[in-house]
Amino acid sequence: MLSRLGMCLTLIGCSAALSGCGVEAGGIVGMTVDNAGRPVAVVQMCEGHIDGATLYLSRDNNESEHFGRWEVSPPVTGFSQFDLNAGGNGWRLVGTLKPRDPATKYTIYGWSNDSSRSAAHLEFSEQDLKGLRPGTVLAPSLDDFDTLETRSVADFRNKTCENWF
Repeated sequence: MLSRLGMCLTLIGCSAALSGCGVEAGGIVGMTVDNAGRPVAVVQMCEGHIDGATLYLSRDNNESEHFGRWEVSPPVTGFSQFDLNAGGNGWRLVGTLKPRDPATKYTIYGWSNDSSRSAAHLEFSEQDLKGLRPGTVLAPSLDDFDTLETRSVADFRNKTCENWF
């Protein structure tokens, strides 16, 4: 009896470790640029919704420094985009957007107030965005979220949800 209880507890522990502490992703965040080369965030939600986005820098000690926070109304359930500096399309910058080092990698992700879903994060630097042109998106690969790829905005909008997990 004790060995079965031990095995059950082990399986529960392994399941919890594999699932992590984060909110399940229902979409992804990418970055594009406008005609002037300014950074624009794009979001494609496939399941659920998000209420905002946060840009931060991870530190080695598992802490993070926030560089920007945006809220959106109504919540995003499909495609949306917003200028990091000015917001737009229902998005508004909450507080100020801190200056960023062009060579440093920052992370942006989408979140929901009720923690029901998130938009998978994107880690990027300002230098990464210099290679983009309007109409192209830097986003996590649909095959491996840890790999980045550049694709068209149309492809980002139309193909992200085709094979959603």
